[in-house]
Amino acid sequence: MQVRVNNIIATWKTRLGSWRDIRNTKHLVSFPGARDESSPYDASIQLAQMQRRWTSSVKAVLPQDQYSLSTLDIPPAAKPRRRYKNRALLLLTLHRTLLHEDDFMVLSGEYSKSLRFLLAPEMPPLKLCYSRQGQDGVPLPFPSDTQGFLYWHAAAPALASQVRFRITDSSDMATFTGGRDLRLPDCRPWNISVFDIASNSRYSGLRAHVLFEELVTDNILDTSLSISTRVGARVLRPRAKSLLIWKFGQSFLVDFRSSGAFAWVIGSSTGEVFQLQRLFSVWASESGITGIVKRVHHKPFTGRALVQFERSALPEHTGTRTVILRIVEVIEVAKSEGSDNSCGMPEPQEGGLVMTRTHGRLWVPWSVDVDRSQPDSGSPSSLAKALAILFDNEALQAHGAPANHELVCPVHFVSMLVL
Repeated sequence: MQVRVNNIIATWKTRLGSWRDIRNTKHLVSFPGARDESSPYDASIQLAQMQRRWTSSVKAVLPQDQYSLSTLDIPPAAKPRRRYKNRALLLLTLHRTLLHEDDFMVLSGEYSKSLRFLLAPEMPPLKLCYSRQGQDGVPLPFPSDTQGFLYWHAAAPALASQVRFRITDSSDMATFTGGRDLRLPDCRPWNISVFDIASNSRYSGLRAHVLFEELVTDNILDTSLSISTRVGARVLRPRAKSLLIWKFGQSFLVDFRSSGAFAWVIGSSTGEVFQLQRLFSVWASESGITGIVKRVHHKPFTGRALVQFERSALPEHTGTRTVILRIVEVIEVAKSEGSDNSCGMPEPQEGGLVMTRTHGRLWVPWSVDVDRSQPDSGSPSSLAKALAILFDNEALQAHGAPANHELVCPVHFVSMLVL
């Protein structure tokens, strides 16, 4: 550990000698209802101050026998790393190619864990937490197998990049590729997004760190702050719990009885929010004991499934930019209590398409032509505008942007989640 800390400090001292001057400005971010509504954070870290405080920062985090910063000479042997349950973790790097066994972390069973930053020693530590989506809003601890590496998950577009946690079998970096990303109860990857890093003062240390490692730029962070949309009197922005989608084939969880799900589609410099309404329900006419016919929403099935947007290859969509919705994995499905499915809705099938009923009472694949205008407004719907970004991102990826691969949440994992 001592050898690696010394080498990292030597590398970054050399690099920071010619570092660009990070703007000494403050971003005051105010989100309606946010806990840190009026908390500014300062993005700048002065080089001279960093160099003076490197030693004290590392001393505060590492045991006495694991630091030696008075010299950059490499000792003949590095002492083995000790583990202290209540001691803060020290983040050395998030670069996947620079990760080392010293970066291995064990978070299993922890409700929170403090994280300090070698490259931003002046910043307050970050408290890593798993999820607040447990029953009755009670925070959940990290799952029992949460051991591995924090790393920067680069994406195209850059606004979709995130800090993630890769679960591995051991501290051997050879196991990283075969590992899997930590998942939240709703099956999304546990992450700290660019939007979180830019907008929330609790991530000030992480923000400084990723800027110094050049994992993100000031321009990207500023762009993330500008993305918002107005719904009536409300101003919506991507938040920590937001579902973010940026490419075809990215799976997300839906509930068959849900009335709708909100999500953001993120582009290179823009973002659009949309709502998927009543995917697995249909309007049906029913007559009560009075004989009056009324229209009700019929939900024939209960359960959950993983779905994903795809570019349509159906013959009827040839020559158009049309999006369909495929069922990747059925987690659970059953007929609703008292339902006779008189509307004839097809049962959700793994690998099949989400279906919708036409005015002629025919069942056809759910689809959206992103270039088709709405008859009443002459412009595409909010859903069409959002899904059009996926085609733009696909073109960006085709021109050499970094690829990334989403892991489908395994069914045995989902079945154990507390929702």
